Amino acid sequence: MRILAAVLPTLVLSGCISLPIEQSRDPANARIGEAVYVDGPIIKPIAVIEDSRCPAHVQCVWAGRVRIKVLWMRADGPRELLLSSDQPMAVADGLMTLTNIRPARPKNGKIDAGKYRFSLNFAGGL
Repeated sequence: MRILAAVLPTLVLSGCISLPIEQSRDPANARIGEAVYVDGPIIKPIAVIEDSRCPAHVQCVWAGRVRIKVLWMRADGPRELLLSSDQPMAVADGLMTLTNIRPARPKNGKIDAGKYRFSLNFAGGL
């Protein structure tokens, strides 16, 4: 009975910090509005801010970049970040990288937000 009395408050309090969100286990196919577990942090892409990539089948001087607004889902509440394909960002105790963006940008440059897929990678942690 003493063990139950000691463990029960811990179980009850641990429920206070859980994150009730829909999430995927595939950080290679993150979508807008879908939270993904990325080797530690949980990241939820919420908007494409910039997509200046060179269109498919076009030769460009600069490859361009993609910047997305994400929520880093933390126990103390979500924190908004801007991830960019041209440089990693410090998150928690490591670096979050936007490594692959699909589909390729068409010549007219327009992609519906729901069609984007992002690959995310987290390097760090203990």
